Amino acid sequence: MASEFKTDVKHDFDLEAVLNAFKSCHSPDNNLVLDQYVAGYQELCRFFKLTGKLFGFVASELESKIHILETHRKSENGNAYETIQSMIDFEVTNGITKVSRNPPSGSRTLLRLHRALGFISEFMDRIAKSDDDAKTSDIASEVYKKTLGLYHPWIIQKMAGLAMYMLPSRRQLIDTMCKQNYEKAISTLPLVVDALKPVYNITQELYETNDLLNLP
Repeated sequence: MASEFKTDVKHDFDLEAVLNAFKSCHSPDNNLVLDQYVAGYQELCRFFKLTGKLFGFVASELESKIHILETHRKSENGNAYETIQSMIDFEVTNGITKVSRNPPSGSRTLLRLHRALGFISEFMDRIAKSDDDAKTSDIASEVYKKTLGLYHPWIIQKMAGLAMYMLPSRRQLIDTMCKQNYEKAISTLPLVVDALKPVYNITQELYETNDLLNLP
């Protein structure tokens, strides 16, 4: 099967935009600013969209969740959604964490993004530590099975497997997708991972403390 990954056009996925957004998301008092979280995720969605059909289904899902969080921020209760902490406190207090429509609760919505962030963070970490010729398809598959794959139904797992099978080498992936040149991207990747991990860990602890990790 021929790869659908396009290598003839330099794209503009911006690692520095992801880095700056998630660094700004994590405030000095350990609160997580929702607007910056969303801004960082919008750039991460750009990466998935630029791979075309490969991870298009992932991008669509993530963008729908981002839109829901933006809707909450613009609502009459928008101030309660300023940080992830204030959002969870508001929704737990009002007993709305399990609401699944019109719109779904912020806690339920963010949980889906949080799970994907675990995959993204680990994938980037593994890419940063691999060599130029490393098969990103193998790395993605291994990381997916222990992160997002735990929550996806069988058909989505099969779609993801096909998408990951067609990913190129590390060098080809970065050269094609990133706005930064290869050397700059490689030096920025560990910084991005360092910015993502505390955001992930703080969110994980919040969900564990409030017994929200298994929201339907």
